[in-house]
Amino acid sequence: MHSFMLFVGMGTALMAAGACRDAPTLPLTQAAGHNDADAVRRLVADKQAVDETDQSGLTALMWAARLGALDAMQALLDAGANVNARSSNRFEWTALHHAVHRRQPAAVRLLLEHGADPNAAPHAEALTPLLMAAGDAGSAIVKLLLAHGANARYQGEWGGTPLTEAISGAPLMDIDRPLHGGCRAETVRALLAHDPTLRLPDNVQGRLALMWARLFIFAEHDPGERCADVLQLLKKS
Repeated sequence: MHSFMLFVGMGTALMAAGACRDAPTLPLTQAAGHNDADAVRRLVADKQAVDETDQSGLTALMWAARLGALDAMQALLDAGANVNARSSNRFEWTALHHAVHRRQPAAVRLLLEHGADPNAAPHAEALTPLLMAAGDAGSAIVKLLLAHGANARYQGEWGGTPLTEAISGAPLMDIDRPLHGGCRAETVRALLAHDPTLRLPDNVQGRLALMWARLFIFAEHDPGERCADVLQLLKKS
């Protein structure tokens, strides 16, 4: 049962697996990763390119966002760092994606306040910050994204939506965190509060989301009756 459940929610969430396992390699990205704002300012003053990517394909702002290095982030933004730049690796994430993936709500807020696009996607119908957050980052980040214009009706390339990800996306957000969660009731509540007309899509991902919730209950892996709460919320919507 566990092996089957692990693969039930496969979709856009798999893109996050192993998105960045390296360490920063440039002086500026290293300073950002250590939240050394003074070093960031010195390096920028010495003409270090603020948006240069290192061997991981990440800019200094991306590294700072991943690590919640707020002082370094502010120094980089003050220096003109491109808040919507994309990584040069195959994921093509923005700093906002990285902050969401690493569950850094303060970094998410700072980026959004400086113009980060809450609907940025690496390519057409790909993983947006909200689609990522709905599956794994928690309701606080979801609410921040929604408040800044994130599209709650966005549909990813596999047909998943924020609502389907809130139910079935979490266990596959990182393949090294199998069965980390699922049926994120507070996120479902936040999405429905933002748009009470939201419904699960009539596609494979919508049906898998319902099946995931029911299997989670059947397999007695429903801590706090989250899936039972989610099914009740969906019934009322």
